[in-house]
Amino acid sequence: MTTKKLHISEEPHSNDLESLGSIFVPIVKEIMNSEDFIEADILLNWYDVVGQELGRVIRPLKIKYDKKESLRVLYIEVPAGGYALEIQHREKYIIEKINAYFGYSAIQKLNISQNLNMRPKMPQKIEKEAILTEKEEKYVEEITDGIKDEKLKKILIKLGKSVVLSNREK
Repeated sequence: MTTKKLHISEEPHSNDLESLGSIFVPIVKEIMNSEDFIEADILLNWYDVVGQELGRVIRPLKIKYDKKESLRVLYIEVPAGGYALEIQHREKYIIEKINAYFGYSAIQKLNISQNLNMRPKMPQKIEKEAILTEKEEKYVEEITDGIKDEKLKKILIKLGKSVVLSNREK
């Protein structure tokens, strides 16, 4: 009977287990600094950060850390015309809104540039709830009475109301 001799490497091994977090967290921290997270959050949630009014005329571009002045600058663009002047006057207010969203002083300065091709987004039209008389309401309900699918029924009721209202105007 022949015995095989096992070859054990000369390299040092560690029998202690390490968590993946202890390995990857330092690497990820080097790759992505806090500005990256702020920038992603601002770009993805712009209307939540500044609101509908400002969000329709301002487009965030990027965030840079100014080492010389030791502050974070948000680069934004606005449509050409009087918008840049308006935004410049409201700079402190915009910065306060952004910082309130994050809960700390995430942005200290805005850099405003004008874009000749950019147009402000118009506010979306809010639909008024159709107000029908009792007789009209009963008529729409009777027409959709036999429909069992609730989703379809709601859509048809809404359509019926708009048809009755448009016919009322004529």
